[in-house]
Amino acid sequence: MEVPVYYCIGNHDLVKGKYGEELFESIYGPVYYSFDAGNTHYIVTPMWGGDYRPGYTKEDVYHWLKNDLAQIPEGKPIVVFNHDYWTSGDRHVFSAGKGMDIDLDAHNLKAWVYGHVHINHITRHGNALAICTSTLARGGIDHATSAFRKIGMDSKGNISSELRYTYIDKSIVIASAQNEQAPVTKDGKLQVSVNTYSTVTQTAKVTYAVYMEDKAVTPQRSMTRQTDFNWTDAVKLPAECEGRTVTLKATATFKNGETARAESFFTYTSTPVEVKTGDNWTNLGGNPQHVAVTKDTLNLPIRLAWVKNMGSNVYMTSPIVVDGKVFAATMDENIQGKSSVTAMDATDGSLCWKYSTRSSVKNTIVSAQGLIFAQDIWGYLYAIDAKSGKLAWEKKLDVAVVPGLEDGLAANETTVFAGARKGLVALDARTGREIWKNSSWSQREGTTCTLSLSPDEDVLIGSVQWGTMYANDARTGKLLWAKSEDGIRFRSSSPSMHDGAMYFLSESSLFVLSEKTGEILAVKKLPFSVEATSSPLVTRGEIIFGTAGEGIVALDRKTLDIKWKYRTGKAMIYTSPYTNGEMAQVESTPVLSGDMVIVGASDGTFYAVNRKNGSLMWRHKTGSPILTTVAVSGKTFFGTDFSGNIYCFKAE
Repeated sequence: MEVPVYYCIGNHDLVKGKYGEELFESIYGPVYYSFDAGNTHYIVTPMWGGDYRPGYTKEDVYHWLKNDLAQIPEGKPIVVFNHDYWTSGDRHVFSAGKGMDIDLDAHNLKAWVYGHVHINHITRHGNALAICTSTLARGGIDHATSAFRKIGMDSKGNISSELRYTYIDKSIVIASAQNEQAPVTKDGKLQVSVNTYSTVTQTAKVTYAVYMEDKAVTPQRSMTRQTDFNWTDAVKLPAECEGRTVTLKATATFKNGETARAESFFTYTSTPVEVKTGDNWTNLGGNPQHVAVTKDTLNLPIRLAWVKNMGSNVYMTSPIVVDGKVFAATMDENIQGKSSVTAMDATDGSLCWKYSTRSSVKNTIVSAQGLIFAQDIWGYLYAIDAKSGKLAWEKKLDVAVVPGLEDGLAANETTVFAGARKGLVALDARTGREIWKNSSWSQREGTTCTLSLSPDEDVLIGSVQWGTMYANDARTGKLLWAKSEDGIRFRSSSPSMHDGAMYFLSESSLFVLSEKTGEILAVKKLPFSVEATSSPLVTRGEIIFGTAGEGIVALDRKTLDIKWKYRTGKAMIYTSPYTNGEMAQVESTPVLSGDMVIVGASDGTFYAVNRKNGSLMWRHKTGSPILTTVAVSGKTFFGTDFSGNIYCFKAE
């Protein structure tokens, strides 16, 4: 690219020997140095330790850093790069021992840029940002999206950030017009939703027109950007289009001058699809056991009733349905104030309310006592009135802000279980009163698991990703058992709980454990990775789950032999740890209705397959990765995609 490249040593770069960084320096240059660019001073410092002991000491770095900062004019912005991050407080004080402290904030620190934990995470500490980005080529440790970060600085050192997702080349899909059908609003306007993205450049504009028999029935119309993926509009078609086949043609123009085009035909009707919800869907999989089996039987055909965008991306926060409303939450990887919990009328997608959160909500939200609960990555738990959208109460959980709180919530009728590690708590759902707090286990990397509650509500399952599975007494918080051997420590999957047994995925195996004792009841070694967040769906004859690269897989429930496989398309964005290439990733939990299994995939498609043989029954392409689990209520189900869209599908 003909631009300067500077390197920063990481823990795996420290090879064994009397001078551990010597090999690194012979290839890439010094391990600590500084330079100016624009009006900002940039400093690269080495790690204090790695796989092996370095030749330098923290005292060496202190003296070098003190001398470097002494040459910098007062007030000049500085940015520090280091492979690791070493504070969670509001001050950035470099300390090498007694009497050797440097207050970086006093030197106008603007950002500390680091890696190490392989996550996409930004936090603000005082006046400075701490910025971490996952590997650009593969999924991150906490299933962070494969991405790279573009950071801009103005003349005063103020920072802007944009996360760019890798491997996507001029993608465009008309998400609202699929299967020869498209939704309309209450006043008969055609809903148009387009997902488009290209890694190397931003989308500058999206236009479209509607044609009938090659004749334009609308002029070229410009669409409105909602997120980095999504653009929307609504248009009234002429009466002559009623009941006729029309074609929608969309064009995305990118900032580098390239274009991408898509078209879709459908039978136009000005009458909206009637939607009526049924039972509430209050947790991941419908309940805190994550059973994911519906009472209602959905039949073909399936129609898209409406689609609306929430204005920010959706990670692994699956929608829930309560009293005729659908709720979802968004993230904001660039801390622009866009993360929120949103409530929409389930019948037409009209906005009921939106509650802004301090930072990203990246996992399961739940409902109890007429409240909606969400926790953000900075450790704030919000209890929001489901009807009004007003905050009923909130609690700052006792968790560190790095690497960030990504665990999902669980709730029964009276209690919400939130937090992680020694910040894991059980709270009275109505008042927020603390019932108990975990004191038995701590956590390392960010964890994408959702807490699971046993059917008798006696056992709560928590997790340390790449560590240990823990069972706490759900009524007292007492530790019941812990399990890490036999590959269980590499777990991203949340257990589904059934009659004393719990089913989950870890590394390359399906496990069945006793919820009371942690005893392994069964284990099935698989010839592929299941490092996915998918919870197994247990049916009468199958155990069905998503995988890191083989799509959807079903095992015979009795023999645990592979019964069928349905390979979804190639992932648009890689999230499963250390995966890339031709990987058919499914992070979401399959949901069963009758003999229909509904699941979203990272290729940007909702699927319905037959539970008995895996044959395809229906699909809907969105053009944006789907990392969440659908929610079913009555003859309707709701799904979200990474672009921030909520989809309402009506079945017969």
